[in-house]
Amino acid sequence: MSDTCVLFFVKYPEPGAVKTRLASVMGAEPAAAMYRHFVQDMLAELAHVKADLRICCDTGTVPGGAGGVDDPLAACKAWLGPRHACQPQRGDDLGARMRTALADAYGAGYERVVVLGSDIPDFPHELVQKALDDLDLHDAVIGPAFDGGYYLIGFRRDRFLPGVFEGMEWGGATVYAATMERLEAARLDVVRLPEWNDVDTMWDLNVLYRTNRNSSFRKSSSYAAMREHDALIRQYDMELPVWARETESGK
Repeated sequence: MSDTCVLFFVKYPEPGAVKTRLASVMGAEPAAAMYRHFVQDMLAELAHVKADLRICCDTGTVPGGAGGVDDPLAACKAWLGPRHACQPQRGDDLGARMRTALADAYGAGYERVVVLGSDIPDFPHELVQKALDDLDLHDAVIGPAFDGGYYLIGFRRDRFLPGVFEGMEWGGATVYAATMERLEAARLDVVRLPEWNDVDTMWDLNVLYRTNRNSSFRKSSSYAAMREHDALIRQYDMELPVWARETESGK
């Protein structure tokens, strides 16, 4: 057992229950399939991280709901495969689920733990490793998303701040800012990772597609799946932000 751990938060990829904003445009089955590719590619990257990996699965998206089958976690394990440690997410909202997963990991003896979302399929394993390594010298680490949320958060065990997850308006554009206010109020030494594109909408998918034309991610299963929807994705072309234009041009 390592003294570091990545808690990888995923949803069971039931069509109509995951990636609903993508599904409203491209259909429930293609959107769920796209999400499966996201998770597959992220697991391939996480295999290179020097830390234990625990997959935290939202069993509420299993057909029938979390209480609708005898063992909803079995469906997650069947999807993810036997080589991955899989556990159910527990809590009434996202904040409670993250807080509980972190507390359980610290209780199991881990010293440095990060929670990572599954909507950033092009996120490199080097940055996950950096987040864990940063916790050797710093109290906390956070990765802001362009939509105002965050895709990663973690703490050193002796500086874990459970209150940072309470009473938050999850899904809103102020989650990252409100979280940083709480971390700073607690006087934690926080490392901020680069902003990243959290893929929820067709515009996000368009940015993912266009900004990775010249990157190694173009060899991924997610990128191959996006190519199959090229015509649809291109309908959501827009003026890219400066960072994305530079990435698209290979600078």
